[in-house]
Amino acid sequence: MENVIKIQNLSKYYGKFQALNNINLNVPEGSIFGYLGPNGAGKTTTLKILTGLLHYSQGSVKIFDQEVKNHSLTINKRTGFLPDAEMPKYETIFRFLSLTGKLNNISQRKERISTSLHQVGLKKLQNRKIGNLSKGQKQRVGIANALLHDPQLLILDEPNSGLDPIARKNILSLLKDLAKEGKSIILSSHIIGEVDKIATNIAIIHRGKIVEAGKRHDLTKYLAHRKFIVSGKIDQEKVLSLDYVTAYTHDLLDRVNITVSNNISEEKLLLDLIQKCDSKIKFFSLMEFSLEDLFFAKITDKIEGEDYP
Repeated sequence: MENVIKIQNLSKYYGKFQALNNINLNVPEGSIFGYLGPNGAGKTTTLKILTGLLHYSQGSVKIFDQEVKNHSLTINKRTGFLPDAEMPKYETIFRFLSLTGKLNNISQRKERISTSLHQVGLKKLQNRKIGNLSKGQKQRVGIANALLHDPQLLILDEPNSGLDPIARKNILSLLKDLAKEGKSIILSSHIIGEVDKIATNIAIIHRGKIVEAGKRHDLTKYLAHRKFIVSGKIDQEKVLSLDYVTAYTHDLLDRVNITVSNNISEEKLLLDLIQKCDSKIKFFSLMEFSLEDLFFAKITDKIEGEDYP
């Protein structure tokens, strides 16, 4: 699979402040690429560089094998962008899309507007004013606008920011459908759990540096710990006396969550719980580490002792 985006040694300065620090990143064609990080980490700066809205200080940024700083107009004809920005609230959906379509010289605008509104499920609302829409509907209008010229690549900045659970679910479902149609999607977000549901590839940025990147299903395998869910009669003090146990907590169902060193097998823990800790086990299961676990494992040591928003 080829890479639709290739970033090499990318740095961005605002005066003396370094917003991006020697970033290297590849976005595979046909992927849903989750670009994660806390607020101020450098996500939006990266996306603005990809769309040609910001110039970069050092490095190389290629989309469709073309350098962005030299070919941004050509690249943007094949790219759709959803910024984290307001839309004119007194315009109807159709009027807004018609105006942006005209500004971008999109041919057969009515047909393209109809198609993009159908894709996002807003065709019946095309004559409603944007100011009368819910936040989730406005986000779908923004995605429809990004899809208007049938781009191969979608760049989305916080597409689920401020949405209620139903609207977030609808947006995630829409993005999965677009990926099935062959679109490549890069989305920035600080809502980790939702990106985890759809992303095929992940990069985590913190304070302008990439701290982890790779295929979603590979990344959490390399965490230094494993989690188990256990229920029954369990002596906490005896369990914590096992030298490989690193955490012992209760969940909302009053089950015990036991975290152990990564080299400890399920059989080893289970036998030690029964034989060394005199536990009466009713339920025992390995719990898969989530992307959120990876995220905090990668950034927690970097923010400890620092002021952080």
